[in-house]
Amino acid sequence: MKKIFRILKLSLGICLALLLASSLLLVYARYIAPYDFEDKTTVIESAHISDSASGLKIVEFGDTHLGHYYTLAQFSKVVDAINAQKPDLVFFAGDLVDTFETYSEDTAELSALLAKIQAPSGKYCVYGNHDYGGGAEREYPKIMKNGGFKLLVNENIAIDSLKLNIIGIDDMLIGYGNVTAAKKTLDSYYNIVLAHEPDIADEIATYQIDLMLSGHTHGRQVNIKGLDNYILPPYGKHYVEGLYTFDSSPRKMVLYVTPGIGTTQIPIRFNSRPEISVFLLAKITPAV
Repeated sequence: MKKIFRILKLSLGICLALLLASSLLLVYARYIAPYDFEDKTTVIESAHISDSASGLKIVEFGDTHLGHYYTLAQFSKVVDAINAQKPDLVFFAGDLVDTFETYSEDTAELSALLAKIQAPSGKYCVYGNHDYGGGAEREYPKIMKNGGFKLLVNENIAIDSLKLNIIGIDDMLIGYGNVTAAKKTLDSYYNIVLAHEPDIADEIATYQIDLMLSGHTHGRQVNIKGLDNYILPPYGKHYVEGLYTFDSSPRKMVLYVTPGIGTTQIPIRFNSRPEISVFLLAKITPAV
């Protein structure tokens, strides 16, 4: 009888310990991890980077999903962190507001926050799938314009002084994305594609593209690889997070998928830290 009692007591202790650990993990995933963003720097080397663009600093952020679980007060800390990087260029990869039709905060205040982001060489953005629906398609351009961002919709813009060519692809999932916009390259320029969904990268890589920047996946948000079929969204199932190289592409294209800032569906992150993605361009001499 004593032996049975000891076994029951041990079993109860193990169950209580597991329950406590699970509760602490859930609290962390809900109340700490979603707001514990990091700055992650990646050096991008290429022979196609001009002398004037070598050393250029680019910041990419995306998937803020502002709403009930991610407020302007919390987003203001991201803005401060971006400015602390002193970027030359800033790119927003889409999905500004989670559900626009129920968004309750002042969009003018949101624009004012975006306007605080400093980038002397320009600020550019594209649509994400959450930037459509519920009136967002009409309001998103106004919010971003008032925030000092240039919205690119299947079009390009050249920065001649830096010999940079930026191509923005519209959202592929709900919007009007056109991959063939990636052919709007300039031969003597460093060609960058900004597109919300990363899984179009294989098609983008067939063009003269040097760098592609995307978001959309949240780095799984709940990073349990066995659940990919349930967690990862359409156009975000193959290229999930971080740096990918396409050595067989015409310009050895590099793709970077940022895990983003906010959350959607459920307000938790697990093993997927929010990120401000920083890139330093470095010109290299091609091998002979």
